[in-house]
Amino acid sequence: MARHFSLTACAIVALSACTPSFPRAPTLPSERDAFGQAQSVVPSGIDDDAPSALSLEPGDVITLVLQSAEREEQPNLVVDERGVVHVPLAGDVEVGGMPLTQAEQRLETALRQYDRTVRVSILLADARGHVATVIGAVQEPGRFAVTPGMRLTDLLAEAGGPARNEEENVGFSGADLGGARLVRRGETMPVSVTLALNGDPRHNVRVRPGDVLYVPADLQRLVTVLGQVTTSQVMPHRPGMRITQSLALAGGLTRDGNWGDVRVIRGDSEHPRVYQASVADIVDGRAPDVVLAPGDIVYVASAGHADLRDVMTSISAFLSLATTGAIVAIPTLITSSAAAP
Repeated sequence: MARHFSLTACAIVALSACTPSFPRAPTLPSERDAFGQAQSVVPSGIDDDAPSALSLEPGDVITLVLQSAEREEQPNLVVDERGVVHVPLAGDVEVGGMPLTQAEQRLETALRQYDRTVRVSILLADARGHVATVIGAVQEPGRFAVTPGMRLTDLLAEAGGPARNEEENVGFSGADLGGARLVRRGETMPVSVTLALNGDPRHNVRVRPGDVLYVPADLQRLVTVLGQVTTSQVMPHRPGMRITQSLALAGGLTRDGNWGDVRVIRGDSEHPRVYQASVADIVDGRAPDVVLAPGDIVYVASAGHADLRDVMTSISAFLSLATTGAIVAIPTLITSSAAAP
């Protein structure tokens, strides 16, 4: 990183005296302009989501009621992480994942070598194993009890819903619900949390014990504002967000800011594109206000040209954040004299 940074600085020195020329920023971003994001494939959903019988899961605590010549109870038997319960006389009996009726039959078979008339009933004393886990960008990640009839949206609600951030007293989601995944027994289920929240029953599926819901953070839907602004910062992207709004949220241009030379770095992290916009023309009504795409980097140049010190000062606080894949390439993009395509 240090070597790359040094080479980038040398490139800035060589190019800072050039007068850059870039294509005018388009008024509206295209569908391909989401920074570093590929078109997502909508999961198919699940057609067969029938309710399942109550089963024994690792961690459950049960009481066995043995009925023979006399009635006997064997309390506080724990189903271990192998799905095995240790029963006096019968020893280890595998019951994990079995419905109660099937587990009772399995236990009866194991005990009848000692008592041919015994009947076994299972009382679920503590359903500790009936839990699902929610991790990632939610309000309260953790493990939650799975109750009969619980669905995917109920599980998300138990975790407090998507993570929320505050910016200028405006709340916004910090979660990428479109990228959320429900994992069951090691396999990703073909469901969409977004569609589940919209009420689609094929996606708002029943939750099973052991399910894991992962909600990633929405790191791509950001806008970075650098250069001759009052406060360089990273802010959440909002649909329809315009370049003038991003500059206003950054406190506006400084006295040395060039109203006619604002750069917008956009696109794939390996091959970003750079555009030029004139805030002066926008304010005077001679040009439309530019709508930003998620992941855009807005840079306000100094009056005259992009000075080396301005660029280095602006990006120094952001190099360690790795906000986008192109952050280390910003100086060259800003000061480059590449001709418009």
